[in-house]
Amino acid sequence: MLRDLQRILAKALTGDAPLDVLRAEAASLSEEERAWIAAFDPDGVRLTGFLVRKLRFERICRGDTAAERWFERDPESFVRAFKAYNAEIPPVEIFPRAEASAFRSWCRANNIPV
Repeated sequence: MLRDLQRILAKALTGDAPLDVLRAEAASLSEEERAWIAAFDPDGVRLTGFLVRKLRFERICRGDTAAERWFERDPESFVRAFKAYNAEIPPVEIFPRAEASAFRSWCRANNIPV
């Protein structure tokens, strides 16, 4: 079902190894969907995953000056928090303030000071 493919693509494109996720999750898809994945250009998948993560990162920093200052002050801890957030929370927000708000809420829920 297309919904399953969308879920797998979202999971893959937010991770550090999108091709590995696609290959691991493909067994749960229809034959037609597995054929689509098999036809994907590996470099294109990696680049798309990088761009998805980069844009999400930028939306957080542009949508919340406190988050941007945190990144400037302590990039290592910010990136750790971002990676955990990115792995746990599917990308659904389009605008910076909404993404930053979701990130801030996730940080509060995980006792991470922004």
